[in-house]
Amino acid sequence: MVNQRGTTIAIVGVGASGVACFTQLISKYIISGKTAPLAIWLFEKREELGPGLAYGTGQEGHLLNTRAGLMGIFPEEPLHFVQWAHRHRKMIESRFGLHSIHPDAYPPRMLYGCYVQAMMKRYWREAEHHGITLRKKRSEVLAAEIGDNAQVTLHTRDGSYVADFVILATGNPKSNNFRHLNKYPEYLASPWPSAGILSTIHDKYASIGIVGSSLTAIDAMITLVENGHRGPISFFSSEGLLPRVQPPVERHYERSVFTLSAIRRFIRKQQRALRVKDLIRLFRAEVEQYLERRVNWAAEVRTGKAPLELLNADIRDALSGGSVFQDVLYSLRYEADTIWNLLPMEQQQLFAKWIGTEFDINRHAIPLKNAFKLKRLLERQQLRVIGNSSDVRRDGNGFLLKTDDGQAYCTDFVINATGPAVAIRQMDDIPLLQQLLASGYIEEYGAGGLVADLHTMRVSRPTAGPAPFYAIGHLLVGLQHDVNSLWFNVAQADKLTAHLVQRIP
Repeated sequence: MVNQRGTTIAIVGVGASGVACFTQLISKYIISGKTAPLAIWLFEKREELGPGLAYGTGQEGHLLNTRAGLMGIFPEEPLHFVQWAHRHRKMIESRFGLHSIHPDAYPPRMLYGCYVQAMMKRYWREAEHHGITLRKKRSEVLAAEIGDNAQVTLHTRDGSYVADFVILATGNPKSNNFRHLNKYPEYLASPWPSAGILSTIHDKYASIGIVGSSLTAIDAMITLVENGHRGPISFFSSEGLLPRVQPPVERHYERSVFTLSAIRRFIRKQQRALRVKDLIRLFRAEVEQYLERRVNWAAEVRTGKAPLELLNADIRDALSGGSVFQDVLYSLRYEADTIWNLLPMEQQQLFAKWIGTEFDINRHAIPLKNAFKLKRLLERQQLRVIGNSSDVRRDGNGFLLKTDDGQAYCTDFVINATGPAVAIRQMDDIPLLQQLLASGYIEEYGAGGLVADLHTMRVSRPTAGPAPFYAIGHLLVGLQHDVNSLWFNVAQADKLTAHLVQRIP
């Protein structure tokens, strides 16, 4: 049993969001002028602190899907990453072959991982200089219990550690929708880490089924082809839709109809809660106002259309400046979470069911460089995109994937790229969460993730009020809408650490 004098804060999970919490916690503590002793425990399964799965990919072909000008790890400083990159031009040129990083660039995620690590090291030194006690434990926290004094005892395989407060920054869990396949070595439950794909699939001509067709599926495909895979690759997903394509420069768009003030005015006048149908109507009205014409919305449905034709059209749109559909949604970036929280929980669930895919392919588009990679693979028929599929089963020495209309496809390997589990009870690759849920220390939110106070990010307990836990990232997937965007989590870390520092004597 290990304890520290003064206030002890534990950060469970030290990927990019954990580092955002760490750096902001150190900065705010120093600025506050507090003299009470502070100790910070950092629990991380991986050897390196900072990159996590997302930015410690090991593959230079994995690019940021958010432009560099939004990726600063400090609140209200979105350009900090770009500024850091300019100061380290020689390193970037020698290691990554890049001459410059500009705000509209989509550089390798490995480079961003270097930046996060650099910020971690810098604020580690700051903490030591100001007498903050730091301890790193390369270990997974398996369970926790709250004592009568409200302190938390964290249990790992090699010991127990006491903290006054705990920040849960556990990152993205694996998908768990094909548990019946977990026993087969040819099935990968996640594309991450990418080394798992390379260590499992040795046959460069094997047929690969990737379940999903979004950004994660594309990353899995890039891992394969940029390491010499020559065999056929198939994306299988419910809609069979690829993300749209990012223009080289994000276009500024000023909304006139689909505004937050219009939404609030609508709620006030209608005297009822916001609905998904209201958002759809406002979106369509915004687009038609911009185009100055009525739109045949049935013709805009992409499902069932040839993926290569859609991709070619999206590339043309991107090269000509972008699509109004994307412009509207990207312009909502800083208001989307507020609008999301105006929807009742049942409407949030309907959002995912009705328009979740259409929102994602427009709002989470791919960099132009990756679009050309997809185009080449589709043209030479190494890649195919198959929709209306959700049935995957073992068949002999391979796998059988069936579509709703009865067509069947055989593959040697299957990679699950359908995205992380949403319900806490389904995040079974994170034992700590299952134990906290079973112990009544956390409460599930109906639309996914857990319940927390979004003003402070402090976790709520079902019966005993606030817990000594704080949460960030995917754990709040139901309450918040942009938890897969680091710029958003940086802003949430600002609220979290501000509240936490206030609680230090």
